[in-house]
Amino acid sequence: MSCDEIRRWVSPYLDSELDPHTNFEIAQHLEACAACRQVFEAERRLEASMAASLVTDPQTQTAWDRAVHRVLAGGVVRPRRWHVAVAAVALFLGLVGGWRGWIMARQDLVRSALRNHQEYLANRMTLDVQSSSPEAAEAFFVNKLPFPVRCPRHLGDQGIRLIGARLCHLKQVPVAYLLYHVDSRPISVFLLDTDDLGQFWQAAALGPPDSPQGYRFGRSGVVTVRSAHGVVCAVGEVPQAALERIVASYAFERT
Repeated sequence: MSCDEIRRWVSPYLDSELDPHTNFEIAQHLEACAACRQVFEAERRLEASMAASLVTDPQTQTAWDRAVHRVLAGGVVRPRRWHVAVAAVALFLGLVGGWRGWIMARQDLVRSALRNHQEYLANRMTLDVQSSSPEAAEAFFVNKLPFPVRCPRHLGDQGIRLIGARLCHLKQVPVAYLLYHVDSRPISVFLLDTDDLGQFWQAAALGPPDSPQGYRFGRSGVVTVRSAHGVVCAVGEVPQAALERIVASYAFERT
């Protein structure tokens, strides 16, 4: 296997998820390739650090309720009664069918999103579209993803400025990546389809759909949520409230 192929398997290799033959091939490659050894070792250190310091924020649900209240009060969505009924039915069906997959995805999704955010901070990732226009970002993703991307229109009024977008991958899963700034500090937002959660490894407990989970990893905060429209994950070195507002806005506006 080539270096690119080997590096696609870094997470399942470290998690002992591979079959013996593939595991042996990777081990042989790592013995001969110093560059790939360095990549795998960096990932191993990241996993160890995250295992030690990735902590669920007990205040997340309260903060989420406040964020949702602000979104609704600001007129971002004006749901009709039938919207509420449909959402309730969809939530019930999604809870039954998607609970197991979402539980298995959480920690690995967080790790993959954090890694991509760090790639941007290290100037190893460029944007496909540089624009503060939500419409331009939405247009870029048309026909590139199996779900429509809907960007909130009101975040700029709260000091959360859209910088651009790109198509990226979390563990080979294509996702929408949107970059925001708060006081010049970057926030990475990842949108993916609920059906893709089965592509992630590492089981971990999680609350029900529409219940956010917050984490701290050093200076970085991460907030994830699964709504009726898909999965939203926001990462940044900003106050948790800013991540909560972004995630709440996307959870309501993705249609």
